[in-house]
Amino acid sequence: MSKVLTNLQPADFNQPLEKASRFRFSGHQSFSLRIAWLPKAIKEISKGHDPLTDIDLGITSMGLGKNMVESLRCWIEAFQVATKEGSDWKLTQIGELIFSPKTGQDPYLEDHTSNWLLHWLICSNTSYTLFAWECLFNRWPTTEFSAAEVMTAFRREFEKNNREASPVTLKQHWEVFLHSYRPPRGGKGEDHLDSALSALGLIREVGERQNSQGKWEPLYSFDIGQKASIPQQLFAFFIHDWWNRKFPAEKTVSLQEIVSGEHSPGRLLKLQEKELLLRIENLAHIYPKVFKLTESANVRLLQRPTTQSGYEALITAYTNPIFL
Repeated sequence: MSKVLTNLQPADFNQPLEKASRFRFSGHQSFSLRIAWLPKAIKEISKGHDPLTDIDLGITSMGLGKNMVESLRCWIEAFQVATKEGSDWKLTQIGELIFSPKTGQDPYLEDHTSNWLLHWLICSNTSYTLFAWECLFNRWPTTEFSAAEVMTAFRREFEKNNREASPVTLKQHWEVFLHSYRPPRGGKGEDHLDSALSALGLIREVGERQNSQGKWEPLYSFDIGQKASIPQQLFAFFIHDWWNRKFPAEKTVSLQEIVSGEHSPGRLLKLQEKELLLRIENLAHIYPKVFKLTESANVRLLQRPTTQSGYEALITAYTNPIFL
């Protein structure tokens, strides 16, 4: 039986949730993001080139096929590492800080910290939102799911916007999402080494389940175990980043919001409440001028006296690289 994730509501997708400009189901073609692609695109963008709009330039400068270049354009925006300003592509602040070929902390995505960072960036992106990430990481209420259940949720989202769902588009969107996170059987293979997110181990195949048509299909589960590979400094950045987007004018938030609020660290990282609270207590201990734990009317609160970007903590997270 599926475990219900702490304090999340059933995924009927009819309840009001934080709005994105428009949910996307395509753009990535049939490709998940491969680690080698990101440095190639960032290198060209840093030179002032446009390998993503000028497909021919992208093919020759990055050594990728046409569909791969088009897919990479989607991933560049979804992972928030670059954006198009007018007719030019520019690295975002975080793209420059972490992935710049000259000054970035991890330009070739060699540090496991970057895998977690990319996961956070795509899940928290509310301006270029791929629906599979919104659906599974922010809304799904249980630890387990199957393709049939996910496809039903996808179709429902299309119908809410009076659009006709293309089975091919929805199936491809689901398969790209799944391939992004699920290691191949046996944990080996070139695709596993190439994937930017599968090394996180956040999704695994755990058995089979009969669908409504009586057919057996794979059953998948989120890993809700301890996330020891997330450095505390990176976790601090996640707290700052979520806080700045969700409650920019507030100096205090409840711990429960951090555990189970929309696009919160608890939801997006699939952290159990116990681990998350221990991490917050640790942050308050090691950064007493940044975070303070308080209590009001039996509600535990986290206080942040001054607004911070969290970039200082993010840079510190790369001090001791984690190599897989």
